[in-house]
Amino acid sequence: MESVSIPVPHKVPFRQGATWIQHAFFLVREQPLTWLLFAAMYGMIQLTVAALPVVGQFLSMVLVPVFAGGFVLAAAKAMRGEQLRPLDLFLMLKPHWQRLVMLGIAYFGLLVLLLMMMAVLLLLLFGDTLQTGQAFERSPVLMLLMTVLMGGSLFVASLSYWFAPAEIVLRDGEPLPAMRYSARAGMANWGAMLYCGLILAVLFGLALLPFGLGLLLWLPVMFVTVFMAWHDVCGEGMPRHR
Repeated sequence: MESVSIPVPHKVPFRQGATWIQHAFFLVREQPLTWLLFAAMYGMIQLTVAALPVVGQFLSMVLVPVFAGGFVLAAAKAMRGEQLRPLDLFLMLKPHWQRLVMLGIAYFGLLVLLLMMMAVLLLLLFGDTLQTGQAFERSPVLMLLMTVLMGGSLFVASLSYWFAPAEIVLRDGEPLPAMRYSARAGMANWGAMLYCGLILAVLFGLALLPFGLGLLLWLPVMFVTVFMAWHDVCGEGMPRHR
């Protein structure tokens, strides 16, 4: 059951999307080696799980919110001025990991549902064209519509996920209510979230350039950005960096 004490999400200007990333970088910069270690552990575990036959990709996706919850808890601890320890990414998750796993399963189900709905819509609109081997080449409109639907579906799904791990680990929320609350907060601030996502996408591309080593910095900044966004939209407002 959702708590009546959960505050109404704030509506922030779109430029806050960049501010979230800036504050995340400041927080990561205070204890860089520990955050880099967190990123390395996350990357190694995800690569190992993803390599498993049959279920690897599914398990890898389910683990994303688990680690997201760990990074959020670490960010909250760091913002209080406390020293992070190498195993904090795992130790602080004990009361929350089952609900975070369920969140991952629910999010996966939502993505599958949205993609199925998109496929049905395309069949209804362009059934004859889709039967040809060169459907997309022969129909630029179909290609454009497919791109818009795919991007729009993923963005809508991301709105229902973005704040959910933080709601679970910081407010002891349940997966489905946390997703509903995240969707509510996300729809109210879709501009800031889209702006933030675009900046993170550009930074991701840059992080790949030096043999992917930049991901060791990009990953913690990305996860801490989620915490900063939650703190700004769902919490007490934008914290001041020291």
